[in-house]
Amino acid sequence: MEKAPAITLRPSRESDLAFITALERHVDNVKLIGQWEDAEHLAAIHGERGRSHEIIERDGSAAGYLISYDCVAEGAGIYVKRLLVAEKERGTGKAALTQFVDRAMSRADVTFVWLHVRHDNLRAQAVYRGLGFESWEQSDDERMRLDAAAETAGAGNFRMRLLK
Repeated sequence: MEKAPAITLRPSRESDLAFITALERHVDNVKLIGQWEDAEHLAAIHGERGRSHEIIERDGSAAGYLISYDCVAEGAGIYVKRLLVAEKERGTGKAALTQFVDRAMSRADVTFVWLHVRHDNLRAQAVYRGLGFESWEQSDDERMRLDAAAETAGAGNFRMRLLK
């Protein structure tokens, strides 16, 4: 029986930037996720504006990354800005997101984790639903609070959340 891979999250470092940007800008990923300039990644790596930037490791090697925003003070939970893995369909992203959500939900002040997903990104939607995320209709006040705390759901996107 094959041993399950060890999936871990660790804080991103400046030295990870080449890996991060190469993965993000790969032809297979450009249409699925937004593109950041190096400076924006570095700002998140340094924790600016409540952002967290983490490398997903599979058996000790960089396999992807996850960016989140701590919006708890604004009443907007934890926002998963981006989750990207190099090799799809291997369970790496799902395992990393599970660890991230478990860690976030262990905080007493966190009541939900949310994210945006593109209508045409069926792979991501299936992963998120499998972890318990659901789409939901926001009131105008809630939508404005989420928009102000993180960002608007752009054209072709919708929000999903996981409640505690």
